[in-house]
Amino acid sequence: MFNVHVRINDAATGQPTPVRIRIAGPDCREYAPLGCVAEFPLGRNEAVGGHVMIGRERFHYIDGSCEVPLPGGVPLTFQVAKGPEYAPLTQTITVGTGQMAVRMTIARRADLQAEGWYSGDTRCHFMTPHAALLEAAGEDLAVVQLLVTEALVAAQDGVNYPSLANMAAFSGQAACLERPGHIVAANTFNTHPVLGSLALLHCHRAVFPLNFGGADATDDWSLADWCDQCHRKKGLVVWADPFRFETGVAPEALADLIAGRIDAVECTPQNAKMREWYRVWSAGIRFPLAGASGKDSNRNGLGAMRTYAYLPPETPFSLANWIDAVRAGRTFVTTGPLVKFTVDDQPPGAILKRDAAFPPLKIYASARNVPPEAVLEVLVNGDSVERISPDETGYAMVEFERQVSAPCWVAARCLTLPTSSGFAHTSPVFVEFNHEFPADSAACQELARLIEGTIEWTNTHGRFEIARRKEALLAVLQDAANELR
Repeated sequence: MFNVHVRINDAATGQPTPVRIRIAGPDCREYAPLGCVAEFPLGRNEAVGGHVMIGRERFHYIDGSCEVPLPGGVPLTFQVAKGPEYAPLTQTITVGTGQMAVRMTIARRADLQAEGWYSGDTRCHFMTPHAALLEAAGEDLAVVQLLVTEALVAAQDGVNYPSLANMAAFSGQAACLERPGHIVAANTFNTHPVLGSLALLHCHRAVFPLNFGGADATDDWSLADWCDQCHRKKGLVVWADPFRFETGVAPEALADLIAGRIDAVECTPQNAKMREWYRVWSAGIRFPLAGASGKDSNRNGLGAMRTYAYLPPETPFSLANWIDAVRAGRTFVTTGPLVKFTVDDQPPGAILKRDAAFPPLKIYASARNVPPEAVLEVLVNGDSVERISPDETGYAMVEFERQVSAPCWVAARCLTLPTSSGFAHTSPVFVEFNHEFPADSAACQELARLIEGTIEWTNTHGRFEIARRKEALLAVLQDAANELR
């Protein structure tokens, strides 16, 4: 074994570039760069950051170069990746005895920033800001939201103590750490076990409490309080882990979404609840999608689900402008495919007006980096109206006109399985017809029924010591049910 200097250059610049790398021998033994550990923990809140397990393979993040102890005369497989806009690199190299260096080059297959699209991850936890910044650069993410959440840490005295990792790094509307092209911002993740979870982004101050409710606490608060405080501080509210209706009770977050208090709905690799999105959109409730990895252990890759947000021409990239793009709905979420979608030349998030005298909608959708088993689809009110498979290069495109005679929403998606590398979905374009938005009566009735279940939970299971807090929550829920009716 001898130390070999490994450098990964960007084909466009010829300079070293941060990447995710794995080096393995024919016996599957993995070789870690100096400063990294070959075996790292995989549990929640256990030394998160700087490395990741993908499938059964362990990768390490490097800042363009590293030194690795390697055996000579043995064929070694080098795997290098840098997000979906770069072609992954796999090479087998036999390092000669005494060889001092290995040089490799990774190349772009797309440059979405040149087209105005900037990628981000709206939720990860427990990493240090420096680890998050390294992984952001290694995964080609422009924005990472590192969210403070409460976790219990076991101490030697046998007591589990609450911990707020990165609270001291809270940065709100500024970067807590950045490098050219990459920003890490620290914000908060606020939760209630029944009423829902919110990612409160871009607040100039933290919003407290970070959680309420549970077996040993009262429910004398509401998600609406969090939303209103976040908006007063010019923040962006994202409903995290959304649409949990298993018990027949809707989280209060659904009522806040209907009321316009929630700005976007999260999609993660484990939770792409398309049926629920479609039902709510068809009820006329407009919201964009925000992609998040939810990374809280080394089993999750930063940017495994990511948000691409569109900044119009002449709009410089900044954290504030990226947040505004998400708020406006100019987004698509993806695990890999790179989608372009317009209706009447307008991007996702647009609201178009139509009546019987207007011409048909002009719809365009394309996708790059589409796996062979995936398809590109265009949806109208949740129904697939066009469907095409990719060519041998992974590219698919469809362009057509469609006449509408009623309010609707239109979106594009790539689909195999939501958890696969072949998933992507745009936020919708809404079409207002004769001054009306979609309002599917069956969808509205079902959502109203779920909110009535939350009203019942509040009256029968909620633990309130302050009567006005209970009354305020019931008012939020009742207003949403009335709006649906």
